[in-house]
This record gives sequence, structure tokens and C-alpha cells, in this order.
Amino acid sequence: MMWQLRPGVSWTATEYGGVLLDATSGDYWTLNHTGAAVIASIVTDGGTDGVAARLAADFDADHDDIAGDVSSLVGELEAARLVVRR
Repeated sequence: MMWQLRPGVSWTATEYGGVLLDATSGDYWTLNHTGAAVIASIVTDGGTDGVAARLAADFDADHDDIAGDVSSLVGELEAARLVVRR
């Protein structure tokens, strides 16, 4: 599935991970490095498959477990109206 930031939402990487800002509401969210990697992947190519594989390799973790965690995060981002399906 392909994703993009909802119009009005901006993303900035930080030394701690990253920040999402909803310019419409003024709300912002901070993400750790792992969450930031997911957002960076969405912003770069719209997908999350590649980031799940990279995170699984980085953490020497099961790919399916990581893919599930990535999917859960994207679901939370969608519920918060920060990302939308392309």
C-alpha cells in the first residue's frame, strides 16, 4: 500500500528522530528514530516494505514482526489524519 503525508502536514527530521506538524490544527507529534525511518520512507517513496526490511536487519529482528509494527504505526498515523493513502 502506498502512503503520503496529508496536505497541511509537514515533516522534519531531528537528532532525536523527527517531528510531524499539522498546520491546520497546530498539533505536533514527535517520533523516535524508528518512527522517523517509517515517515522518511513514506515521504521518499510512499511505501513501507523497504523500511520494514531495513529495520529488521538493523535490529536483527524477525521481518514479519517488524512489518507488523510498521503497519500498526502507519494505522495510528492514519487514524490521527497525518497520512493518507495514495
